[in-house]
Amino acid sequence: MFRKRKKNTSTRIEVREVLRGCEAGRLQSVGYMQVIPLVSDLNDDRFVSPVQCDAAVYTTSYGTLGFRNTSDSVMIVPCHAGYVVKQHAQDHAMAHAGVVDAAGDRRYDTAACIQASQGGFIKKGSYRMLILPHALREHALQKRGEKNYQKLWDDISVFNQRFGVNGQGHLEYFLKAFKKELDEFVAEFECVPRQVGAIVLVDDRVVGIERAPSHAYWQSIWPSLIRECYGSLAIEAAKANGDRAPDRSPRVQLPVEIASLDELESLITEIASQEDERARSTVRDLLDEPLDLQYEEAVSDRRVGANVSIDTATSQHFTGQVIRDGDKIVYASLPATSAFVKSQEWTRAKPFAI
Repeated sequence: MFRKRKKNTSTRIEVREVLRGCEAGRLQSVGYMQVIPLVSDLNDDRFVSPVQCDAAVYTTSYGTLGFRNTSDSVMIVPCHAGYVVKQHAQDHAMAHAGVVDAAGDRRYDTAACIQASQGGFIKKGSYRMLILPHALREHALQKRGEKNYQKLWDDISVFNQRFGVNGQGHLEYFLKAFKKELDEFVAEFECVPRQVGAIVLVDDRVVGIERAPSHAYWQSIWPSLIRECYGSLAIEAAKANGDRAPDRSPRVQLPVEIASLDELESLITEIASQEDERARSTVRDLLDEPLDLQYEEAVSDRRVGANVSIDTATSQHFTGQVIRDGDKIVYASLPATSAFVKSQEWTRAKPFAI
């Protein structure tokens, strides 16, 4: 059983510590979104996601979201996990990450309703997990300690308006309006072998850093991250540019005529390499950035040898949460702040190799 330990501490690390033990994979690029996979031989199967263990999810009151861990591993509920259900019940999302002990059951009364003016509680069962759209995650984290089920309704309303979607406080209206586009992101970006995380860019700007404890965990949450969270941001970028294709003009001088397939293949490889390097260069300056970690809680499970702490991480450019087992970071979700997403600071980078 987990034992909560009270303390009030803060510490500071650099962004590179979140990526320790990882290597950068080959860039994947589709439209306005780019993904640099993080691959690693570190694979900690003591931790599972709600998707992996087919967790039973339920609500007992408005603003209280419960999880039943059916596995013999510790369950890490991803930061801002949410559930939109078909039954007559109000959809809910977490305002932070969560940890549930092996074969345990835990309720969070700081959850948020994401479907205004809809009554009913979610019956205990297995449902598809989403992760809140990027634009809502910063608001949710800022209100993580509030016990107010309506706390995201105004933010959802503003979010919907930006996409031309009606529905005050109803996230499901956005999801229905852009279902086709969101589904396409899942099909276009695939996990690579040994992948445990990703650095996500939209329109050549770093918009998030994500890390999981294992390859299996990552595979289970990646569809939710790429679909609702970062996919929504890519859709917004396309709308802001009038659906104009992103300008990633290659520096390679294309010949008037291509003499052979070998020459064509060589040119394509060179263009891809340049795009990969351009994306990596936007990351380099961020690696030294300090992250302030504010302690939230610490819990332990002797049966699986886990002793984890949850910290809220803030910096000039990111805000999210980190989960550590001792000194080792096993989970991190660091969406970029809205101010950073809109800024041009990502264009300045100092030399560093990744």
